[in-house]
Parts: sequence; structure tokens; C-alpha cells
Amino acid sequence: MLHWVKIKILKRRVKLSLVPLRRILKEAEKGNYAVGYFESWDYGSLDATIRAAEEVNFPVIVGFGARTFVNEDGWDDRKLTSFAKMGREMAERSSVPVSFILNESSNLSMLKRGMEVGFNCVMFDGSDLPIEENIELTKKVVEEAKKWKVDVEAQLGKIPSSGEKLKSFYLTSPQEAKLFVEKTGIVALAISVGNIHMSMNKQTLIDLTRLEKIRNLASVPLVMHGGTGFPDELVPEVVKRGVYKFNLGSILKKAFLKELKLSLLKEDLEKDDLASIHDLIDSRGERGIFERAYFAVREIIKEKIKLYGMIH
Repeated sequence: MLHWVKIKILKRRVKLSLVPLRRILKEAEKGNYAVGYFESWDYGSLDATIRAAEEVNFPVIVGFGARTFVNEDGWDDRKLTSFAKMGREMAERSSVPVSFILNESSNLSMLKRGMEVGFNCVMFDGSDLPIEENIELTKKVVEEAKKWKVDVEAQLGKIPSSGEKLKSFYLTSPQEAKLFVEKTGIVALAISVGNIHMSMNKQTLIDLTRLEKIRNLASVPLVMHGGTGFPDELVPEVVKRGVYKFNLGSILKKAFLKELKLSLLKEDLEKDDLASIHDLIDSRGERGIFERAYFAVREIIKEKIKLYGMIH
């Protein structure tokens, strides 16, 4: 019941348009819950995310990863601009509080452009850099973001990908986290405490002691990337230790492709029925193969929103 009350209070304070990331995370900290960032890749996945949040009546963070816009020439400005405008309008029309993020970019030009065209938060990833350079570049992103009233998340510590061995020097240093937050002015810090990118393995070992030390020294909400392989039972434990945002992406894309494959296997694409082909591609109902796949994505997101939001 507590969560429903908090959402109603937040609704009265804002116009249910785009909400700053810092505000969503502040409310999460007050309520001892976390909010999910569910990474989209097109209109349908973004729509599925917002619909899921509206069905559960809970805040959500939506957006796109930088890799969505990367091409052989660097990055695609036209695609970035059109996706930003689409995402911002969808967020503003939502019936629940939404933040809209350009996630995990190390390209300052792309981040600046993202601010200009509609994202209200960005995430700079300088985790491969020496800490001094990471601080310097993150400060530049924050300074630019202030001009656009955009919030900035950044990362300290390297998060390995699935199959990559976790090395001790990847982990976030609590003392460096304190320095990093103080020097940069970010509103959220992504950390490395055993979490793994793009892993389906639920046996991830999280260093809760390190996490607690980071929480005690760093003065901003913490972010857990690698949500796909994160153990469900540890969610309450890390929320207690300052994690108020989870990032999730791989499991959504896998569910989408799995359902799409199953749907295609059920259909006879060789028959000479053009009307049926149009239904499969264009329909927003049960006949549409994409609609079925997006529905599978929506169901996972609803489950994760409830998990992160401590909704039972």
C-alpha cells in the first residue's frame, strides 16, 4: 500500500511528463525500493516498457543504449534524433513518472547531441579510463548537461561481460567512489561489485561488504548494471545498501527473439495469402507476430518492476 501512496504523491507534484532522474531516485530512496531501466531498441520495445509501468502503476526509466546509434562512420545522428524525439513524446504522454536516458556512451559528442534532441538524462561510461581522466571527462559531461537541465549518471569500476573473468581491479573502490562523486557532480553512480553484463547466470556473486562501504562514502544513489543475471533474492539486500536503479536489457531482447521465432514456426509463410502476411506484420492484435513478441517483453518488465519496487 505504501508504494501506491508514494506514486500518487509524486503524480500530484509533477505533470506526468518527463521526470528528472534525480527525482525518481530520490523517491526510491525515501521508499526503500528501486526503479528499473529497461533498455529499448525500437518503438515497440519502448511502448512495451511504458505500458508495463502503467499497468503496474509504477515509475520507470526508459531509453536506448549508445550501441543503437553506432555505425561504421561513428554514430547515426538522424537515428539518434528521431529516436530521441519519439521517446520523449512517449514519456511525456505516460500516466506514470518516466525518465528518458541515453545509456552507456563514452562519446561526448553523442551525449551532447542526445541532450539537445530530447534525452533528460545521459550515462557517460569512462570506466575503461584512468580515474583522473574519467573524472575530467565526466565533469565536462556534467557541465554541458547543466545547460540543458539534464541529469548525468556515470560509472566507476569495470563491469565484465558474460564469459569474461572478473578481476579484482575491476571492482569499484569505495574511497575512489567518494572522490569521483565529489569531483564530478553526478546524480547517480554505476558500480562494479561482482555484477556482470549480458549474463543469464543467476549465480552472480555480489560483494555486499564493498557495496555497503561505497554507499557509506558516496553521497548519490547507486546503479546496478547487469540486471539480467542478477539474483532475485539479493535485490532487497542491495536496495538496503543504496542501489535504487537496476539496468536490464539482454533478457528482454532474448524474450523478444524467442517469441518471434516461435510465432514464425507456427505460420505457413509459403501459402499464397497476402492478407494473412499483412496481418502477421501489421496487426496490433494477436495475429501480429511482433505484437506477440512485445507482449512477452512487457510481461517480463512487469515482473521486474514488481521485484525492484518490492510490490507483493
